[in-house]
Amino acid sequence: MELINALYKLKKYLISKRRDDIYSKKIAEFEEVLDTNSSLTDQEACKLLYGSNNITITYRSLKYRVEEKLMNDLFHLCSDEENLKTRVNAGIVLDKLIITGQALKKQFYRKEAILILEKSYKLAEKFSFSAQALNLGQILAMHYGYVETNEKKMTYYLDKNKYYLNILNAENYVRECNVVISNMYLRNIGGFSETQLEEISLMVLKMNTLKEDFKSNTIVVFVNDLTYFYYQSIGDYKKGLEAAIKGLEENILLNNEDVLGIYQSKRNIALSLFYLRKYEEASSWYKEVIAMLTPGTRNWFFATSLYYLNLISLRSYEALFKLSTEVLNNKNLFKFPYFEEQWKIREAYMHFLIRVGKINIDGDDKKIIKPFSLSKFMNSLPFHSKDKSGQNITIIVLQILFLLTDNKYGQIIDRIDALNQYTYRYLRKDETFRSNCFIKMLVLMTKADFHPIRTNTYTEDLRKKLENSSLITDEKSTQVEIIPYDYLWRLILELLESKK
Repeated sequence: MELINALYKLKKYLISKRRDDIYSKKIAEFEEVLDTNSSLTDQEACKLLYGSNNITITYRSLKYRVEEKLMNDLFHLCSDEENLKTRVNAGIVLDKLIITGQALKKQFYRKEAILILEKSYKLAEKFSFSAQALNLGQILAMHYGYVETNEKKMTYYLDKNKYYLNILNAENYVRECNVVISNMYLRNIGGFSETQLEEISLMVLKMNTLKEDFKSNTIVVFVNDLTYFYYQSIGDYKKGLEAAIKGLEENILLNNEDVLGIYQSKRNIALSLFYLRKYEEASSWYKEVIAMLTPGTRNWFFATSLYYLNLISLRSYEALFKLSTEVLNNKNLFKFPYFEEQWKIREAYMHFLIRVGKINIDGDDKKIIKPFSLSKFMNSLPFHSKDKSGQNITIIVLQILFLLTDNKYGQIIDRIDALNQYTYRYLRKDETFRSNCFIKMLVLMTKADFHPIRTNTYTEDLRKKLENSSLITDEKSTQVEIIPYDYLWRLILELLESKK
């Protein structure tokens, strides 16, 4: 009861220092107003609460109190100890305990404060919060060193502090590597140079050495993900798969529910299997990944985009249709313009697949898809219309596919001429190999007068090169393929055959 008594006395003292009673009724009234209209302006709120069209000093003071109360309420709800089920929420609970302990110590409830801070220390260790563990360890070492002298506990915390200081140095290096590699990648969209890959290789080697000595969450999560990223960058998907599997095992062994590390590892396993063309196995992993995520979040839209490519490779049209409609009907899609535009393009391809009989829909399915107009679709894509780095190739190809179904060969030739000019002006990096390859195949299709056998003969060498090259799946790339080019080419040959 000593701790409860101390907390209660401190609470009463802190309340006495405030004047919330003056504002309490108005704060409640303000919240009622927010319940009915959460998009109020300051002028509208002031008018409703005080009958004034001008923002008053009284209103500003009330607004400050409401903001503070809402933050306190939010902190209270987020820091409930029931949230200790995951590491992310555990960090907020830990912050609450540390703040409470420091407040008790400041008001001279030292004995009770130490109880709270020791509890905080155990949580910091359990959930691998190295910085907090070091901070708490320093406070506890001083307490047992010269306040409540206890040599055994003092020595324990001093030794632990040295250990966590080493971990923090290792974590700092790993975070620096993550920043440097990410920045390097964003500045070199066309791919890493050999020098850069060698630099990354050395960083990955050093990070993995550090991971052998220190298994904190930060180190395990970052090092395994960056190791996978390195192998993906050099096209060694077998080693990438090994790194991802090892990452999953190590994240599970942490035993503190670090969802991020488990999610990243499972996603990397699925992506490695996809690159290795083990599509059935990849599907199982993608389902696990998507099940971990909250629908409508950024990671969910990214994971569903990767799963979509895998379903295309499997020719799993029913699942493809189900996934597409689920994502397109998600109310949060508009919050992520990049993904929204990609999924709008996928929607157009879905209508093309319906037209050529790859996707069969019944009456119920027709109710959940919108009517499609190619001209309206073209006018609804502001980003790709301005794109000068590769992605609008997918849209031009989509036009060609619809023109093929309608036997409008003259218009196809016009579009391919535009693609030729586009290639000359914008596609000059190694990263654009697949786009260049596919455009050359379309040009040869026109030279073969759209005859299926001649087209197939003329493009055989290019088709092999295309199928032996790696699809780019990184969302930051300018060459993300909404539908893989090798699959599109098979569809084109099928269309030409049907038109013969």
